[in-house]
Amino acid sequence: MRPNIAAVVLLILLGQLTLTIDAFSRSTGKLTGRVIEESTGEPLIGVNVTIVGTQQGAMTDTDGYYVILNIRPGTYELRASYLGFQTQLVQNVRISIGQTTTIDFSLTEMVITGAEAVVIAERPIIRRDLTSSSVSVSAREIALLPVENFNDIVNLQAGVVNGHFRGGRIGEVAYLVDGIPINDSFDNSFAYQVENNSIQEVEVISGTFNAEYGQAQSGVVNIVTKDGGSTLEGSFAAYSGDYMTLKTGDFQNIGSISPTHVYDFQGTLSGPIPLFDDKLRFFLSARRTYDQGHLYGKNMVRPIGHSNDSGEIVNVNGRNVYVPMLGDSSYVPMNWGEQNTFNVKLTSFFIKGNKLSINALYQKDKGQNYNHFYQYNPDGTPTNYGESLTLNVIESYSFNSRSFATLKGAYFINRSKSYLYKDPLDPRYPRDDAQSFLGGNFSFVRGGAIMDHFSRETRTLVGALDVTSQLNRRHMIKTGAQIKLHNIRMRDFKVKNNSSTGFMPEIPPQGTPDHVFYDEQPMEISAYIQDKMEFDYLVVNLGVRFDYFESNSQVPENYGRPANSPREPTDPNWQISPRIGLAYPISDNGIVHVSYGHFFQIPSFQYLYTNPDYTYNPEVGLGRVFGNPNLKPQQTISYETGLQYGFTDVLALGVTIFYKDIRNLLGTRIEVIEPGVDEPFPLSKYGRYINRDYGQSKGVIVTLEKRMDRNFSFNMNYSLQFASGNASDPESRLLDEQAGVETEKQLVPLDWDRRHQLKASISFLTARNLVFTLAGEFGSGLPYTPSVANERIGLENSDRKPGFYSFDLYASKSVQLMGLTGGLFVRVYNLFDTRNEVNVYNDTGRVFPNLRYYSGQAQGLNSKEDFLYRPDFYSSPRRVTLGFQFSF
Repeated sequence: MRPNIAAVVLLILLGQLTLTIDAFSRSTGKLTGRVIEESTGEPLIGVNVTIVGTQQGAMTDTDGYYVILNIRPGTYELRASYLGFQTQLVQNVRISIGQTTTIDFSLTEMVITGAEAVVIAERPIIRRDLTSSSVSVSAREIALLPVENFNDIVNLQAGVVNGHFRGGRIGEVAYLVDGIPINDSFDNSFAYQVENNSIQEVEVISGTFNAEYGQAQSGVVNIVTKDGGSTLEGSFAAYSGDYMTLKTGDFQNIGSISPTHVYDFQGTLSGPIPLFDDKLRFFLSARRTYDQGHLYGKNMVRPIGHSNDSGEIVNVNGRNVYVPMLGDSSYVPMNWGEQNTFNVKLTSFFIKGNKLSINALYQKDKGQNYNHFYQYNPDGTPTNYGESLTLNVIESYSFNSRSFATLKGAYFINRSKSYLYKDPLDPRYPRDDAQSFLGGNFSFVRGGAIMDHFSRETRTLVGALDVTSQLNRRHMIKTGAQIKLHNIRMRDFKVKNNSSTGFMPEIPPQGTPDHVFYDEQPMEISAYIQDKMEFDYLVVNLGVRFDYFESNSQVPENYGRPANSPREPTDPNWQISPRIGLAYPISDNGIVHVSYGHFFQIPSFQYLYTNPDYTYNPEVGLGRVFGNPNLKPQQTISYETGLQYGFTDVLALGVTIFYKDIRNLLGTRIEVIEPGVDEPFPLSKYGRYINRDYGQSKGVIVTLEKRMDRNFSFNMNYSLQFASGNASDPESRLLDEQAGVETEKQLVPLDWDRRHQLKASISFLTARNLVFTLAGEFGSGLPYTPSVANERIGLENSDRKPGFYSFDLYASKSVQLMGLTGGLFVRVYNLFDTRNEVNVYNDTGRVFPNLRYYSGQAQGLNSKEDFLYRPDFYSSPRRVTLGFQFSF
């Protein structure tokens, strides 16, 4: 792959710039303040300010100010010492990702030699340097929440609806671990799960974010992992449980309760490695989790094909139904999942001012997705397999307390597979027409299997140099550059087994519509520079970002002749994105912020490269969409203004108003094949991805936070938002063409447009070491398109599903036993066992259809009512887990 010369030159120039300015890490915070003499108020020059237990510190300048950069998130003690003055120790100093913490000292002349004054710091309830919406959640706070992974933490935040940030589509969020991007570029999801026991802090940015963050339009999730400490520490936790409901008629087999249906084992171990004088530390974590799910099928038939000389006839309510082979009628879980994760991190401090960390993460998972049509043939559905391996190397070098550089490298492999049998030539694969032959009106399939065989591998190599320097008390300059090299390999085919293969399984030829394969090597380059200006009356974040992308592929010169047109190389894409944020104090307790920015994101690679053969399939027609490696970047212009106001030291109100204009969203275009002797299927229509969709999102978010005080805390946020566009689905144009309806030419509510959403959590601590946290969520209904008998009777998304609510509970009891800190805990999800209707029939807007519009009788082993009842249209029932934990 050969990047554009201009991009390479720019990268080299920025690399030279970083050598002279020095780097900023996206996973650390900043500490600043002033030291004065208490009796006179005069600044003290040369005071030594150190972070206890670290090698980090600074000396005050001629005006008494100090600054310390590159501090990992956490809670610290800060010591100020000066000859002839009493040393002062400030405890409980909280450092958060990307934030400035201010700690001032007032020193008195020494009266008693060796005496040390101790002060307990209080974290300000409002952030003076907040120029856009951002929330940081510490490990201590995570431990009090009814959450099991960082995705649960993200979904608790204001403006997030099932992974959609402020009205954006899925896949518009950048995920970072220790400042390194971990998105799987195939579908832009996060490549691996970072477990809660490995997380030091999570920062969720849902507003306009700074120039250091790229390849995102809607938000950023920045995770900082734990380092090993100076003492040996460990923890272990285990729990088990099941889904428990009194409404057993809503789900099959839900009344069969077993502690093995849901279980989890996890542990950590960290500390110094002997013989290295506390200059080499380690952190280990591991977790195994299993969830059998709440949706079951019944093994009424076996996944075999039809035959003229086998099978049997079953009488069902007077109907004779042919079945190739009956099953044992046992219940089989159909939405189960299991996951194993392992994390090892080494951190060294062999060179003063230098920190090197090597972090390896491994994840392996498998499970199944519920398929309603296979409810009587669950063994005919494929299993999904995932495997991820990641290696991150980060070296941070502090030149002094005001300048440091961070060099980062990462390599990750993410594999995904889905199949019924690993060997595509396995003789157990049935005939490929069994599903259609053994289906029928309102009927679960009576045999056959899903013949898809899918595998995909993403490899990404990341190199980055981030830099910062506190030039003076007012200006902190950040700059950096990054390169990402990808390799995407995908293979997708349907196993053939019919008369043409001699009724034996066979792999169709590669390069045909039945067997898609590609191996692509796209490349990304980015660079940014940013200035954080902190004045007494104003904080400004001003920056600009450069993004460059090459798909390194080819497209037809003439889309009217997809099969035989000459191919031409794709064009590179680039964009310069300015961003600015302002924070202005209106009083001692109030801050107003305003932010504006342009954002750039390449569509997920699956849309660039899918079906690269450009071979028309008449059996599928518009159902087979062609990728487009020439897709332009999707662009968003975002505006935000907000207010923070602290009523007391522990109670604060936040109000944010936002607007996003979204252009170049992914859509589809219908092409017509030109007539000609060299082009098969003339005048046939096919679809390909283009940039055609647009949208906008606007709203108001109100937050109210009370920090832990007098043994209780609460957090509440309310969102009123409007997410609209010309399409929710990139393939809507093709779906409309197939349905014979006209595509909308106006903005309509998007599928995830939840107008009203209220989230709240409250925690209590008791004198008997009991902790209770109750988290609740209320939301108005999502939109749907009303129709009768598959004929639309209203505008797209012109009606609403029922609203929903849910509560989750976490309770724990702490005890001390044999030098260990331990306890028992319980987590209850969907505490009141609410049946929220997450999907509906479009004729009623409910989980049950209007039977008047469904004429005919079932032709299979089931009744018509059983087929039309959709347990997967409901949210999960109540889930209860009990467990224990201990640490040392």
